[in-house]
Amino acid sequence: MSRNQGLAQLSFLTLLILHTFAGYAFCHLLYLQFRQYRLGKPVWGGWTWRALTLVFAAHYFNELWVYLSFTFSDGAAAQVLYPVNVMHVVTRPLVGPLLLQLFYVTERSRLPEHWLWQAIVRTAWALAVPIALIRGLWILGVTMPWPKLPDQLVPVSDLLLAGGGIFSLVVIRLSLRSDDSAFRLRHRQWYVAIVGAWFLSLVLQLVWWPRWLDSLVGFFLPLAFVLVTVYYGERLTFFDVFAKRGLLFLIALVILTCHLALISPHLTLRKLVFAKYWMTAVTLAPFVLATPWLYSRLNSWIDRSWLGRRFSAAGAEESFAESLRDTASEEDLLERSESSLSYIFQSKACIDGDALPAAAPEPGGLSETVRVDGTGWGGIRIFPRPDGIPFLSEDARLLGALARTFASTLDSQRRRDERIGHQQREQELVLSAAKSELKALRAQINPHFLFNALNAIAALIPQKPDRAERMVEQLADVFRYTVRRADREWVRLAEEIEFVRSYLTVEQTRFGERLRVQIGVEAGTEDIRIPAMVIQTLAENAIKHGIAVARGLGVVTVSARLTGDGGPGDRVVISVSDNGPGFDSAIGVNSLPESSSGAGYGLRNIQERLCAHFGSAAVLQIRRDHAAATTVVSFEIPTAMDSAGSD
Repeated sequence: MSRNQGLAQLSFLTLLILHTFAGYAFCHLLYLQFRQYRLGKPVWGGWTWRALTLVFAAHYFNELWVYLSFTFSDGAAAQVLYPVNVMHVVTRPLVGPLLLQLFYVTERSRLPEHWLWQAIVRTAWALAVPIALIRGLWILGVTMPWPKLPDQLVPVSDLLLAGGGIFSLVVIRLSLRSDDSAFRLRHRQWYVAIVGAWFLSLVLQLVWWPRWLDSLVGFFLPLAFVLVTVYYGERLTFFDVFAKRGLLFLIALVILTCHLALISPHLTLRKLVFAKYWMTAVTLAPFVLATPWLYSRLNSWIDRSWLGRRFSAAGAEESFAESLRDTASEEDLLERSESSLSYIFQSKACIDGDALPAAAPEPGGLSETVRVDGTGWGGIRIFPRPDGIPFLSEDARLLGALARTFASTLDSQRRRDERIGHQQREQELVLSAAKSELKALRAQINPHFLFNALNAIAALIPQKPDRAERMVEQLADVFRYTVRRADREWVRLAEEIEFVRSYLTVEQTRFGERLRVQIGVEAGTEDIRIPAMVIQTLAENAIKHGIAVARGLGVVTVSARLTGDGGPGDRVVISVSDNGPGFDSAIGVNSLPESSSGAGYGLRNIQERLCAHFGSAAVLQIRRDHAAATTVVSFEIPTAMDSAGSD
């Protein structure tokens, strides 16, 4: 094969690949538009844009028909594309009116109202349709009264196309506004460049226009026009999908063509011609098997390098879901969602639960409705990117998927908040009931205590008036504390200990030498807050059910100590013990009888209050220390309880 023949074959293969790729791209674009139509979604430009896409597809397949007609002498391969050639001849005169119609429809709202616009469009159609019919009948072999008329109408078609270009440039110029966004300005600038180059090519054909330049312009300009239109007009529909699939098809087409032209001719074996087809299949098998991997890598490369995406769709959903884990409240969920969306889309995100987003997103941005339980809750808005990179169809679909994830998480968070609120209300009811029971218990205990204390004071007045006076003061301290803390739930441990000390001093006066009191409080526990009158209730039970029924010396011991290493997880253990008869072994609070003396009633009240405040972190225990022959009632609570607001 000579050098000239090799260059000719390479040129032919290049043109064949390019026009096959362009034909596929336009057919795929038509398919995507038809699918949008079937789904009930509008396509930019309406039927005019779809018709123009079909005309361009016919143009590229007609070029294939021309190449195949000159290459194959028998014309068998070219006959397959002959109907496309007929369609191209018929539709070529319609390109000018279609351009007129497209730009008039898309820019009509920005043009000054005048009857001349519609008149120009209708005149163009009135000229183009008869020309298309005449050329169609001519190529189908219908005899014409004027045989040269179809050829004479070709310049008229070119004039219509030139007029469509001029009209388009005028419409674009008149539709521009001073406050137009940079996105819209770039869109119109590309249109001006492409339509202007097209019009210039038609003018140069009258002066100097070689065949190779005609092929070059005929290939690039329609493709550039469609790519610009899809990128700016239908970018939220399928631009990135269109680009990715088109690029994969181009790569596959190049590999297949190179294989057929360079490798396949050398696979013929002498006397084994039939093996050529098997060898072809075997050599192509690796590429076929690698196609899914290649498409995945191609997607990642385009997303990262061209479209500036940080995540794949799956990666973005995983990152978004991970950021919404363990949210504390609905406000926390909204804050995390906006932050994660801003990071994923590289732009400001806003979630509004008060109103649904507009039907059309902000120019250059995205919007999506959030539905919770099938009803519109609000919307998500993604503002245009600061760097001007537009959002495309996969971004819109990704936002829809993330909106559904957010809606599901929001619904779960609301249910969790309702459950926590319900539990808190239950705890508040339990605590309120416990407080009421405590007040009732105070009203029951205080008269008995006062009666016994007054009797003891009356007995002391004749013989020991000074001691009687001190007992009156101690009794006043006891009731002063009781009245002061009647409506307060929390007190410092030091205050409660002083109150218990005064209470037990009064009881010592009544019991005399039969009662001994021991109080030991570890340093560092004084400022710990505890529920009011809990220790007093335990001390009163120790007196009534331990000391009062014991023979001989009775000892009541009150102690408070810390457990832990001084950190936030420390706990305080408070215990009250007596050497009365007590119980045989450890017993639960719920097992105590509700006697008229109030032993079980008071302890159950303490348990309910501790559980309401601390939950499972509080422990109330009753046990018998056989070694020391004492009954010990103790409770253990966390020290890191912020109860300041609970008073």
